[in-house]
Amino acid sequence: MATFLDVVNKVMVDEGIISGDDDEITTFSSSQHVASIRLAQRAVKLELAELVSDEVLPYERSDAILTVSGRTANLSSDFVRFEDEKPRLVETDAAGTSQGNWIWEYPGGEEKLRYIDFNYRENTGKPTFWYWVGGSAKTVGFYTVPTETYYYRYYYEKDVAVAVESDTVPFVTATEVEVFTAAASRRFKYLYASPVLREQLFPKGLEEDALILGKRRTLIQLLRHKQPAKRYGRSYLGPGYCNRPGLFERRRCW
Repeated sequence: MATFLDVVNKVMVDEGIISGDDDEITTFSSSQHVASIRLAQRAVKLELAELVSDEVLPYERSDAILTVSGRTANLSSDFVRFEDEKPRLVETDAAGTSQGNWIWEYPGGEEKLRYIDFNYRENTGKPTFWYWVGGSAKTVGFYTVPTETYYYRYYYEKDVAVAVESDTVPFVTATEVEVFTAAASRRFKYLYASPVLREQLFPKGLEEDALILGKRRTLIQLLRHKQPAKRYGRSYLGPGYCNRPGLFERRRCW
């Protein structure tokens, strides 16, 4: 799999920032091509975000063990949402072996719990429910409040965003990486261009640019075999063609 650094280097090679005998960068803090490095990072991040929002890329599935020894606990930093529609926390031991028990979200959440039990934050015992807690972190609370340590496995979808050099882009094959890089390079060209040049190269704007739409369409076809969802993102076939879930054939809409 390719790293964020690999793709940034490929983008800068494609766009001629790195050429001839220039060495590829080994870190984003390199003193060479500072502005271009930042712009290439932004192009890669924005193109990933576009693919996720269009459901071309799914969030990755993962699981983790949550250690609970008080009223609240924070979920993984890359947590987006629970994988199951009705999520449950499965009790395990410290090694992650299931204990055959689980707890559900409290019906109605914390707001309803306040009316049911005024002392829900103080009553102690083995947790029987969990609920969402507000705040900047992905935090869950437990009812009742444990006085000893418990472990729970949860299944979730995690973010595919990249941030540091070693983060991997969410593609498996070299072909997928190359096609994504081509789309990110096109976005880089758009960001790099002056306003006058941008109007010349992208008369309809980036989101209607035939080249970047073509790369996204190719990527959809490459990723299609491993998408678990019923639809695979938007069709980039242009006006006059069907945009049916899961179908990307050039078929007229009647």
